[in-house]
Amino acid sequence: MDFGTVLNRLKTRIRNYSFRDHWYKRILPEKLKHALSRSILKVLSSKTGKPAPYKAGEFPEGINLYGFFRAENGLAQGVKLYANAIEQAGIPHCFVNTDFLGWLPQKDTSFDDRLTDDNKYAVNIIHINPDQWMEAVGMFPRSHFDRHYNIGVFLWELERVPDHWLPIFEQVDEVWAPSEFVAKAIRKVTQKPVYRIPYGILTPTVPLSRESFHLPDDTFLVLLAYDSNSYASRKNPDAAIRAFREAFGDKPGDVRMVIKINNPKEEDVAHIREVAGNPNSYILMTERLDRKQMNRLIQLCDVYISLHRSEGFGLVMAEAMNLGVPVVATNWSANTEFMPESAACMVGYDMVPVGDAYQFDNTGLTWADADVHQAAEYLKKLKDDTNYRKQMARAGQEYIREYLSVEKSSEMIRERMREIMGKHKKTGH
Repeated sequence: MDFGTVLNRLKTRIRNYSFRDHWYKRILPEKLKHALSRSILKVLSSKTGKPAPYKAGEFPEGINLYGFFRAENGLAQGVKLYANAIEQAGIPHCFVNTDFLGWLPQKDTSFDDRLTDDNKYAVNIIHINPDQWMEAVGMFPRSHFDRHYNIGVFLWELERVPDHWLPIFEQVDEVWAPSEFVAKAIRKVTQKPVYRIPYGILTPTVPLSRESFHLPDDTFLVLLAYDSNSYASRKNPDAAIRAFREAFGDKPGDVRMVIKINNPKEEDVAHIREVAGNPNSYILMTERLDRKQMNRLIQLCDVYISLHRSEGFGLVMAEAMNLGVPVVATNWSANTEFMPESAACMVGYDMVPVGDAYQFDNTGLTWADADVHQAAEYLKKLKDDTNYRKQMARAGQEYIREYLSVEKSSEMIRERMREIMGKHKKTGH
């Protein structure tokens, strides 16, 4: 076993040890934790070096897809959507789970019968952001990456990626991004090929009754959903709540806001309760829901709202549209690629400084501050005008099913695989 593999495995075991989730997180300030992570990343990148170059013909054609298959955050859902597209494309594959983050729950068993520790094929697709790259690949022998064609799938929400990502571009042969917004940000900092390979949104499931979620039948429901681990400052739930309160008041009668927080933090829950006001005007949900349950919750609501400041893709918005639920959303960043104004209620914005939401040099970076008043007007119109609501629901669903289908994602992956294999067959390396 080479030195790089030993070093990576040692680092992974240390970071997975139980103290990481207790005193380590309490004692170190957030900025210091990020600085420490950046320093470790630079050291490990220099010690382990680049994987040995791809060698055509050494491994069978096919894909080894790595990612959070057992988790339930945005990155986890993304890798599972790629997995579905790869299966539909008929490409030989191995699906490999990465579970190196002790704080990330691993409760989704939907892919368990398809997971393996094998690494049979020539192309690796690693659906892990650069911050966690060395930890992820450190779980596995160096042989998993040497002489393979390594593709990183990265997501980001700003127009410039952090400097501490840069060493990781030496670890990959090319980069995929699910949106052009992310692809453009990455192209600014690397000469490696960067391709937009969007997710394919799955066909919806049949909904349960509202009663199964303890939701009232005779009420207009506006859904807001976000993950505490995805920076509440970016998801900006406060703006959505303010829009709801402006539209319907503090005693909204036959209207309720459903607020679903994934991986809830105690401070986030307390903040939402304070901002939301009258407890009779909203329904707060913090329990774990699997993907099917979450889709059913979306489908049982009348409107989905996201007044985010920025998105690297906007998965829940795409899912809501696919489920026939009209969406009110900020008209900026990656979600605009699948949300024309004819198919969604797009909200204007002002660009504002990012500030200290991210722990790296944000100088000059801005993101969107959505127009709460316009969002409130959309909410009122969607409630009062049934025909308009149905029109937006139908248009959104048709658009997603045409432009973000699993079939389209499958074909793009299949075509890129043909290009990679064809190019290297000709050159012999």
